[in-house]
Amino acid sequence: NGTAMEPEAMRGMVLFYGKADCASCHSGRFQTDHDFHAIAMPQIGPGKAARFESHARDTGRMRVTGRAEDAYAFRTPPLRNVAQTAPYGHAGAYGTREGVVRHHLDPVGSLRAYDIAQAVMPGFDADDLRVMQDEGELTAIAAANDLAPMTLSDAEVDDILAFLNALTDPQSI
Repeated sequence: NGTAMEPEAMRGMVLFYGKADCASCHSGRFQTDHDFHAIAMPQIGPGKAARFESHARDTGRMRVTGRAEDAYAFRTPPLRNVAQTAPYGHAGAYGTREGVVRHHLDPVGSLRAYDIAQAVMPGFDADDLRVMQDEGELTAIAAANDLAPMTLSDAEVDDILAFLNALTDPQSI
C-alpha cells in the first residue's frame, strides 16, 4: 500500500521515463543500468594516479579495462534515496541534485562552464582544480562524452527534482 506522489513528482516521473530519457541509463529496480557512461562529468580532486604517475585525472572505467573507448566512463549510480546522497558525480562535483540534473542537459557546456563553488569540498589542502585548469584534459573529457544535449524548461527540471525527491524511502533514513 503506497502513498500517491505529489502532482509535480508525477509530472517529473513522466519526464524521467519519457521526454528527458533519464531511464535510458537510470532504469530498473534501483534506477541504474549498472553500466558505464561518459557524460563529461567535471574532474575535481586528486584523481586516480598510481605512485609513479604525476597526473590528477580519473579515467574511470578505462583504468580497469585499458580500453580507450571506456575513457571517462563511470557507473550509473542508483537513484534510491538520491535526495540523501549528495554530493553528486563520481568526484562530488555537484553539491545539489539540481546542479547534476542541469549538467545532464548539456554535459560538455556544463563541463566547460563548471564552477567549483558547486562542489562540497572537505577542508584539506589539495590541488582540486588541476584537471579542470588543463585544456588538454578538458578536451579529452569532452571528446569522450556520449550524452547528447537536451532542452528542458525550468519547470520541467523542477518536476524531475520532485520525482527524484520522491525516491526517498523514509524508513531507510
